[in-house]
Amino acid sequence: MPKICPRCGYVNPDDANYCVKCGYPLSPQPPSPSQPDRLTTAFNIFTKNLSLILPPIIMLIIELVLAGILAAITGGIFFISPTAALVTALIFSVILGIVYALIFSITVHTTTFMAQDSARGIKPNTSSAFGNAMNTLSKLSGIIIVLVILGLLLGFTRFLGVLWIVLGLAGIPLFIISSATVLNRPMSLTEAINWYSRAFNVDGAASAVILVGSLLSLIPIVNIFTIPYTAILTYIMVRDIS
Repeated sequence: MPKICPRCGYVNPDDANYCVKCGYPLSPQPPSPSQPDRLTTAFNIFTKNLSLILPPIIMLIIELVLAGILAAITGGIFFISPTAALVTALIFSVILGIVYALIFSITVHTTTFMAQDSARGIKPNTSSAFGNAMNTLSKLSGIIIVLVILGLLLGFTRFLGVLWIVLGLAGIPLFIISSATVLNRPMSLTEAINWYSRAFNVDGAASAVILVGSLLSLIPIVNIFTIPYTAILTYIMVRDIS
């Protein structure tokens, strides 16, 4: 007998455990000791779908190439005028901060679409996920603006390590809003923050890992692994917790 989703009304196959359209659990079961927790579930999904590291790798390559080009330009200007080179370096630093915020947002959103497919047992496709991410990126506009502003400030004040922490913390609502968008349950920035507070009461361990994962997602090389895992875990959390 088909299962009708109580949240969106979508008619699902009778063997569906989650709504195909919005991801709402159709056959909720109380957790038992024999069931893996969300942290383990996310890890298992990640290890079976290592293609999720592709978006972060592409992000890293783009950043390195862009940084190399801007550094070469700055170096060339230095031989002409050291003062102009310093001004140019500052301008390029700001540009890098803004571009990083945009690329980071797109990478997280693309990875989240791939995480959804992985969680459903579907082989994730990077190009398809990227297309879906770009088509729905406007729904993340609020948090992206926040990240861009932080990236701009970071470009001016790279010596202030605290801004890296703030930028990392801002990544938490990015992961949440991205997952909610993928699940067709868009959230505002305020709603994402409120949801995270509730999630801590439901699954404090997983919520804490999302926080750590978001902070580590700013560290090159390390983020190749932390972005996919955090995206999967956040997707599972948003899917399970209303």
